[in-house]
Amino acid sequence: MAHWNDYWGTEDWLEEIEGWVSMVLDAYDLRRTGPLERGPIHLWSTQVLVPTDHGTLYVKAINPGQQAEVAVTRAAAGLAPDQLVMPLAVEPMRGWMISPDYGETMARIPSTDHQLWERILRNVARLQKTLLPHGDTLFDAGLTQFDPRHMPGYIDDQVMFHASLPTGHPLHLPARDAEELDDQLGPVRDMCGFLADAAVPLSLDHNDLHRNNVFLPASSEEPLRFIDLGDAYWAHPFSTLAVPLATMSKELKTTPSDPRIRRAVAAYLQEWEEYGTPAELERLVEPALRLGKLQSHGTWLAMLAGASEADMEHYAVQALRPLAELVTPLTL
Repeated sequence: MAHWNDYWGTEDWLEEIEGWVSMVLDAYDLRRTGPLERGPIHLWSTQVLVPTDHGTLYVKAINPGQQAEVAVTRAAAGLAPDQLVMPLAVEPMRGWMISPDYGETMARIPSTDHQLWERILRNVARLQKTLLPHGDTLFDAGLTQFDPRHMPGYIDDQVMFHASLPTGHPLHLPARDAEELDDQLGPVRDMCGFLADAAVPLSLDHNDLHRNNVFLPASSEEPLRFIDLGDAYWAHPFSTLAVPLATMSKELKTTPSDPRIRRAVAAYLQEWEEYGTPAELERLVEPALRLGKLQSHGTWLAMLAGASEADMEHYAVQALRPLAELVTPLTL
């Protein structure tokens, strides 16, 4: 069988998509106004644009390791319809969904506008709080849970997994490296208990929160709408700060200790004020970001399951790097 990202580039696959799209359009009484347009093909997903008499629709096809995104997106959007994109139709067994066009994303706004990130982070916190009571619903839909209280055992399992792979495997971790890593993980295991005992409950960690995954609102009062839950987990919510911190640092050519970035983080933490004082909440940020590396590691393992040898060779470092970064203190 062809690897999925190779198959996405074939005419056979496009014909399958075209047939499904036709059924969806019929169901909504929509008319296609032009040919399907392929988007870029990645290991993790691809898109097909569908021009219709009611705007462009977007078909997303997802790699087999992350196909739960389809059901998770539908379930989460049903719980937060003003804050997430609701697909018009889904094919969970194939990892397909088709969604309406919500316009341009926040990527259109100049990247030096740090106040933009304050709004994004406030809004993602509100989304996370909306979803707080619904962990079981999202788990039933397929969202993976990373509870800090269970993470010490998970860390041990993952180090052992990589060390036990054959020497020539791209994901192999040499015994000496595994031993050194294990020796340095004591503080990280302690952080698991610290987060587990804290008052802030688990919620959605978007895990890929950049400006292209946030739509421009129609007004200053309208809540922001988020997209792309392919990398998401049910975990400590503060882990979702990882990508924004890295992105802001790059865009502003600075470090996370920059006052502009700290104001954005403070805006996010203010939304959680019922769970602790500003100082108490701030102490949770670094542990959450450190453990968030495990979400990144898990995402890459899921994407690489069944991948071609070439893709495995190319992307294996992306899965191994977060494990190594677990032991690196963060400067905030």
